[in-house]
Amino acid sequence: MTIDYTSAEARLSFYADTIGVEAPKRLVCDQGAPAPELLTFCDRYGASLDWVFLGDVRAMIRDSYKVARERRFGGGGA
Repeated sequence: MTIDYTSAEARLSFYADTIGVEAPKRLVCDQGAPAPELLTFCDRYGASLDWVFLGDVRAMIRDSYKVARERRFGGGGA
């Protein structure tokens, strides 16, 4: 699977602009792994690495569903 880094940067910028924060400066570190600032951004603001790098929204949909269920039912659940 090939990652289109231009598209990944565009998705990350879109996400950051949508929630009104600054996007991380780097996607990957010198070793080719996700940059620490990207990992922090995703953890803090709920962005999915799958979506950033691949455009796969399934993880964000699942996470949003889980949060909605927890708010509605006050706990875990599928």
